[in-house]
This record gives sequence, C-alpha cells and structure tokens, in this order.
Amino acid sequence: MNKPAWRQAGEDVMAIINKKLVTERETASYKLERTTVELVRLYAEFIGSPQEHVVNESLLYLFRKDKEFTEWLKTNGKVIPAPRVESEKKATPQSSPIRYKA
Repeated sequence: MNKPAWRQAGEDVMAIINKKLVTERETASYKLERTTVELVRLYAEFIGSPQEHVVNESLLYLFRKDKEFTEWLKTNGKVIPAPRVESEKKATPQSSPIRYKA
C-alpha cells in the first residue's frame, strides 16, 4: 500500500471511515456547500479512498448514530435494504438497531 508522504514509516491511520470496499452502487446527485466538498476531497485523500466512499460511509455512520431516526424507522415500519457487502464498522462495533430487509 502506498502511504502519503506526510505519514511516518510504520504509522497507521486511525480514521473514523475505513478504506473503501467494493460494493454495488447507485448514482445520486446532491448540491453541497463548497467547503463540504473540499473537506470530502481532503478526507478521501487522507484515507486513500474515493470521495464517494467518504460521503457514503459518513451518511451510514450518521444513520446508525441518530437514535431519533432509528426510532422513527421502527415506528413507521420502514425497512432498509441490506447492503451487499457490509462495510467495516471500526467506529461503531455495536450492532445497529436499524432493521435490514433480507
């Protein structure tokens, strides 16, 4: 694995978002503030993954952490399709209360 020049030899990255795993994808388009786009670009560079991965993992992290959203999903009988390949959950090792459709 090629490490960026700013990283010391043998130093591991402790990023919240893990490197991208290959999964089935769908295209979505959103307008973001310029500063958000720049931060996404920089974080993607930091972890060595595509920007779309940073956006995807950030949103999944948000959805897992938002207890009110999780409760709303349960209350309204919403079922989320299960991902084809689960991403590693380094930042949130506990299971999510969000239900997935098999």
